[in-house]
Amino acid sequence: MRIFAREMKKLWNWKVLFAIAVFGALIWFAFLKDQVDGYESLQVHGVYGPYQAEMFQLYGETLEPEELADFDFPAKYAEISAAGNAIIAQEPLFAQYGITDFEEFYEWYTNESYWIRVGGDVPVVTEQAGNGALTITGQDDPEKEEKDKTVMYNALNGADAKTLDEWFAAPMMRWRSLSGLERRCVNWREDLDSWMQGRDLSPAVVRAAERIGAAGNNSLISHYLAWEFSINAAVTGVFALAAVMVLVAPPLITDRTRGIHLLQYASAVGRKIFRIQFAAAAVSAFILSAVITALSFAPFIAAAGEYWNAGIMVFSTYEMRLYNVTFGQYVWIFAGLIAALCTGAACLVFILARFSANIVSVMIKAVPAGVALSVAAALALTNMFSADNILFALVFRGRFELPEAAVCCAVMILGLAAAIAVTAREKRADVM
Repeated sequence: MRIFAREMKKLWNWKVLFAIAVFGALIWFAFLKDQVDGYESLQVHGVYGPYQAEMFQLYGETLEPEELADFDFPAKYAEISAAGNAIIAQEPLFAQYGITDFEEFYEWYTNESYWIRVGGDVPVVTEQAGNGALTITGQDDPEKEEKDKTVMYNALNGADAKTLDEWFAAPMMRWRSLSGLERRCVNWREDLDSWMQGRDLSPAVVRAAERIGAAGNNSLISHYLAWEFSINAAVTGVFALAAVMVLVAPPLITDRTRGIHLLQYASAVGRKIFRIQFAAAAVSAFILSAVITALSFAPFIAAAGEYWNAGIMVFSTYEMRLYNVTFGQYVWIFAGLIAALCTGAACLVFILARFSANIVSVMIKAVPAGVALSVAAALALTNMFSADNILFALVFRGRFELPEAAVCCAVMILGLAAAIAVTAREKRADVM
């Protein structure tokens, strides 16, 4: 144990740890802080506005049929329409087009054929010469119509808003947000069927669609949570890999450069030190990855902790999550996969140090290896457990379940196996 403690102390050099801490702080302020702040903003200023968060506060992790009825979408549409009608009544341009109702304008703005359906040419405002009075003509003037339409749209869409909260309080924004949430909660099956048509569907996607259908797509987890947290985890994973490689490599290669291993080979105990160094490197990688992961995840979990027990498996806005795990389980899986990647990286550096003569030599080998591991980590962790994850959808074409976890575990298993083989060989190494 004394030898193990000594090797651990060699690895945990305070100068290296300080450098890792400084670089970690830079990563936090450059990327991760914005990720957390962006998620918190999207809770209110995202595709569903504040309505999804309101629904979660009212009903918890899942939405049951009686709760859907209680939310009363028609009443909320009527409330928005009344707010829009008040703005329309104050703006003369609407009256010049014969518009007195918010929903009527919304239909016109979103459907080019509306005025043809309701009877004839689009009325256009023109100015009479002389007195400046306005009159309505029946002649088409598309350019004028588009300008007027934009003015009316801006009036209903909060063009004069000074904050995001004011903008999202505008009738047009509220209507779109509520419509999006209604599609997720009520009309999701139509969107899911449309999304699945024309795709080369894998068994995993089909099974996920069946599970979502059986549950009624009823998870009320935040639309942005899984995606935003996966980006946080991917950045954390790549940084943790680099930190582990920087921590482990210098002490190991220093022993090689100084020829200390040759002295160790003179005794049976000395030959065991290489194996102890391997154990110290693996344990240090796990500890460092756990610390980095905990510090990185903590602010995000604090911001989204209310969804800890909410299931991530949901279909919304043409995005599908494949597996029925809660957000809390999702976090733990990320932490475990980052630890697996870091353990594999430590084993890789351990092997490279064994076959390198100096720090320059080991870095020449470690940099491309680290880049390859970082790419694997980014591909595996970004949008993990989604039908759109790159490893799942593009690399393996959906042929395998959980390819993200498989890749991370493979890095650890192969690294451990190779390092164990090298340590076993080292006991019989001939240095003469």
